[in-house]
Amino acid sequence: MHSPCAHRPRSRTLKATCGGRITKGFTLVELLVVIAIIGILIALLLPAVQVAREAARRSSCTNNLKQLGLALHNYHSVHNTFPGLGPDNNNSFSVQAKLLPFVEQKNLQELIDFRQPLYTGSGSNVALNPAQATAARTVIPLFRCPSDAAQDLYEESSGVWLAGGNYVVCGGSGTGTNYDLRYPTDGMFYYKSARGFRDMIDGSSNTAVIGETLLGLGKSVTGAFPGGNDGKRLMGSISGVSPGAPGLTGIANPDLTSLAAACANWKGQRAYGWIAGKAFTTTFSCYLPPNSPVPDMYAHGIGFFAARSNHPGGVNILMGDGSARFLSETVKLETWRALGTCSGGEVSGEF
Repeated sequence: MHSPCAHRPRSRTLKATCGGRITKGFTLVELLVVIAIIGILIALLLPAVQVAREAARRSSCTNNLKQLGLALHNYHSVHNTFPGLGPDNNNSFSVQAKLLPFVEQKNLQELIDFRQPLYTGSGSNVALNPAQATAARTVIPLFRCPSDAAQDLYEESSGVWLAGGNYVVCGGSGTGTNYDLRYPTDGMFYYKSARGFRDMIDGSSNTAVIGETLLGLGKSVTGAFPGGNDGKRLMGSISGVSPGAPGLTGIANPDLTSLAAACANWKGQRAYGWIAGKAFTTTFSCYLPPNSPVPDMYAHGIGFFAARSNHPGGVNILMGDGSARFLSETVKLETWRALGTCSGGEVSGEF
């Protein structure tokens, strides 16, 4: 026996039921319209979500800097000075390495043998001292900005890995020959420095001590400056110069744009090891403005290394009084360089 509704005609938009009830369905066009509306809403919300995420990352970065500021102050309370870099490239442990006990990393610092050099050998045969390798490859989240998604470990040489870090100490304005950290500069940190609050004649709230940088690309590049995201992570090698005393021969207040245009060799080892007290690993100067489109440039480990970040519009900076400030990449260059000095007597102005 057939159902009384078996031969009723069907509609694409209506669904008839045996009980006499009629329910509406979606046409294909209606379904596509709904999907389109949902897509538009997602497109509108996505930028807001990304902004919120970056705000959270920037806040986390600020907190990292504040912890490092507290560590610097506690170190100063114990030693009546801030830590400095070591005596030279091969024997120089970073300021960050000396702060480890003050950021709850005493066990890690005990893995570092400060009586031995960080590097052994000379010339092209320089290599990381195996006695320091375990500490050197340990990733410290506090030393990483969450907005920089670069790799944590860098292969310095075959089978030798070091952990990078985004927070670097200020070596000064970089003007004149103050970019050469082998000699005392107008900033707070250089090789064998032992400066303290007594040296912040400009005031601790007007003296930059720690800033951000981006980790290197992790590989070398040849040819013209690539620009873009890769360019921010590369350092150009200045050719035809030798170390002077101080500075590189004939280079003071250079036009880095011209030097970059003539460069064909780019290194990707910026900030590759938080343990290493070398200029291009754990320091910056204020010669270039924050997030400068002009690349870092160097020769013989001496050079111009800028503050950089992935935060839109600027970088976070720790001042001597322990406050963390967001410095716009459009800050006046004279103001920025004044913040890099500790006793220049400049009027910093608004920043």
